[in-house]
Amino acid sequence: MSRAARLGAFIVATLAILVVGIFIIGSKQYLFSSTYQLKAQFDNVVGLDAGADVRVGGVHSGTVSSIVLPHKPGEKVTVVMDLGKSTHEIIKQDSVATIETEGLLGNQYLAISFGSAGKGDVRDGDTISSEPPLEMSDLLQKTSGLLDSSQQAIQNATRATANLDSISAKINGGQGTAGALVTTNSSITTSQRRRAPCRTRWSRRKLALPTSRRTWKP
Repeated sequence: MSRAARLGAFIVATLAILVVGIFIIGSKQYLFSSTYQLKAQFDNVVGLDAGADVRVGGVHSGTVSSIVLPHKPGEKVTVVMDLGKSTHEIIKQDSVATIETEGLLGNQYLAISFGSAGKGDVRDGDTISSEPPLEMSDLLQKTSGLLDSSQQAIQNATRATANLDSISAKINGGQGTAGALVTTNSSITTSQRRRAPCRTRWSRRKLALPTSRRTWKP
């Protein structure tokens, strides 16, 4: 193969790769298919960028074309999305847009729920309802608060157990009113146990005495 032929083959292969790449990117961005636009408004888009996926029922069905900041404080951020015409039959007026995250620390994407069968169809340029996104920082703060509460509960239980052990030791040592009562009852019980054999021996001796000596008559 001549040098000119090799150069021509290289140019053709490069152009083919370029065309395929443009087609793949264009298909993902819906550049070569019929689309319509919808909008959703959020107080905070938590890192959602233009070009992010739009998923309907978990299926890639469009892209975020632009994100528009509010013109004055108090207004919301507007997310503009391009959706394929195939979603027009399942997205209704009561569909809700939410910002989701792939995995725990993945990329953000926009998810749209299916609408109800009895609701009206959306039109090009409509604004659908939205739900505030779950921010990872808030989730981490809540988790940290739960861990702190659990640790505090464990510490309180440990202190209560130590206090009970201390009180039990003081009672057993005879300290305090309860300790004195326990010690007194223990002493009485011990004394009664000591007297019991004496009473038994006395009863046996009494039974062994003659009747005349046991009975006294005036």
